[in-house]
Amino acid sequence: METGCRGLIARAFEALRERPGFVERPDQLQLALLIADCLESGSSGAFEAPTGLGKSLAALVPALARAAAAGGRTVVATYTNVLAEQYWKADLPLARSLLPEFDVPVAFLIGRQRYVCLQALRAADPTLAEAFARLADQGTESELRASGLRRPRELAELWRGVGVPPACEARRCPDYAACWFFCARERAKDAKVVVTNHSVLLMDALLRRHSDGAQSLLGDACSVVIDEAHDFAQAAASALEFELSPATLELVERCAEGLEDALAVAAMQSGEVSALEAAGERFRRRLERLREALRSLAGCSGILAANPRDILEHPSVSRTVSRELGAAAEDLAEETAAAIEEYAAETGRLLRSWRLRGEAENSVLDEAEEVADPYRMVLRETAAGCRSLFEPTGVSVSYVASEEDAVTLRSDPIDLAEPLRDLVWSRRAAVCLSATLALDGNFGFFRSQTGFEPDFEEILPSPFDFATQAALYLPPAGAIPDPSAARRSGGEEAYYAALAEELTRILRAVGGRTLALFHSRREMEAVYERMRVPPELPVLLQGRTGVSHVGERFRRDVAASLFALRSFWTGFDAPGETLSCVALVRVPFEVPVDPAQIARSAWLAAKGLDPFREHSLPLAKMLVRQGAGRLIRRSDDRGVIALLDPRVQTKRYGQEILENLPANLRVFRDIGEAAAHVGLAG
Repeated sequence: METGCRGLIARAFEALRERPGFVERPDQLQLALLIADCLESGSSGAFEAPTGLGKSLAALVPALARAAAAGGRTVVATYTNVLAEQYWKADLPLARSLLPEFDVPVAFLIGRQRYVCLQALRAADPTLAEAFARLADQGTESELRASGLRRPRELAELWRGVGVPPACEARRCPDYAACWFFCARERAKDAKVVVTNHSVLLMDALLRRHSDGAQSLLGDACSVVIDEAHDFAQAAASALEFELSPATLELVERCAEGLEDALAVAAMQSGEVSALEAAGERFRRRLERLREALRSLAGCSGILAANPRDILEHPSVSRTVSRELGAAAEDLAEETAAAIEEYAAETGRLLRSWRLRGEAENSVLDEAEEVADPYRMVLRETAAGCRSLFEPTGVSVSYVASEEDAVTLRSDPIDLAEPLRDLVWSRRAAVCLSATLALDGNFGFFRSQTGFEPDFEEILPSPFDFATQAALYLPPAGAIPDPSAARRSGGEEAYYAALAEELTRILRAVGGRTLALFHSRREMEAVYERMRVPPELPVLLQGRTGVSHVGERFRRDVAASLFALRSFWTGFDAPGETLSCVALVRVPFEVPVDPAQIARSAWLAAKGLDPFREHSLPLAKMLVRQGAGRLIRRSDDRGVIALLDPRVQTKRYGQEILENLPANLRVFRDIGEAAAHVGLAG
């Protein structure tokens, strides 16, 4: 019996074929073998694996087989916690059952603030804590919300105070041995296959860098399979950004309190409690002055710094720069960094002096140092972030943003290629997967966004027959005004009315069952107000909260339609007749209005590139691909893709957008004919 990695994969898929209800997925085994080759050879790969191919199993089986055959470690990272939990609860058990003779150690890890803090839950509701501890598997937020132990609204309110904080007393906590987060972290360091999300993968890389390799979340270097890789750039941008805000100062103060608690026993034994308390009191007074200085910038906005500096010379950037504002913001950032560094240094000196004097027990001092270290790391990272606001590295921009009374100094990366090469691609072999990883038939945009240079690339064909399962509807010329022209001429009322009329026709033709994807809330709400549909075809509207709730309502009510925003363009799954039409209301072009977008356009222009062709258009193509991909999720799904933006028919870029939709789609100008083609009746 062959026990090598490829042999084990072949055995696993042979076992899968024998399962009742198995549906053959063309190229699933091919993808698994491609991934296995990369993992075994330490090569990198970029593979587009269309919806329906079964890429989660194609990723997990090679990871398990590699561990069983050679002991290799693999991290499988997907975009969201929800998708990671799906991997863990559904896909991984199936994959393991296909190789039952191998007990490969596996683990699941998401961000620490998504785990329930048992101590905090016990303080808030002892009865609930006891009941939840009995039934929890991973101890996550989603498990708490789904527990049924309290009403959903009560659990949602409770959750705000019971998540694991960014830093805590760890081993000193009486619940440390049972802490869901620390237990998960320990399992992840030793497991051969770890399921996580993009955010944790990036946090692990940053933690390694900040600690010079001494600390990690995911253990020693290993291979990584990044699923939903089209979203990896967005996750990286979030991980690499920094903000100095009231919430940041609150976190710093909590860390200072935790640091004092960590040192309290050692201070008592050394007879220096008053010195420790005095250092903390001085620091808190400085923090209060910093809060006042931050509040004084209310109502201000503008770009503060950028790297490279020639970004600042671009007209669209230079007119937003205020020297007076920049000087005040720079003083604030410098004072915050200095205050944090001086407090951390002072507490460090106290601890060293106590050790030298020998008045405190070594075991107490060792424990104090261990418990204090996580708080120190948060403080160090925050101070470094404050300095980065005016000493930017890489391609980045810093700016002031004001919203009502909240003021934030932010630093955003503009180009992610170099940071990701340093943090991820140079550290471990990587395989990137997605149903929408390629544009225009190649991976050029993904490479330029992320700096990923794969050794192997392949675009696998879709298992679906789009010629019979789907239709593309483009409204007749003149039915909907050009949205850009309508905005410039003040004709938005007519534009909204035309969209409402067109969407009403679509809902009637397909019997509701429509996911209408909008680019802005203002547009979505304006069209929703103008809809006139019968009560048997209800229209749900995505609110500002409760995204998962409205998604579940849409799945349950077959006749319902859903008007939704960015969070539903990608990752949302509603297979079956409940989603029989995806209406893409407008091509989602990024309009450079916020400082990071303005600076990115200026940087591309400074390099002699066209920002629209290099960034805005490729990003829009990708989002249209993802939005259209919500429709056909299974071999028996049928439906209509309605692309309502008239610019795809009148602008030169329109054909490029259409060419990135599934091949062999029949195009219709009459919604009734499109619905009839796929067997839908209103």
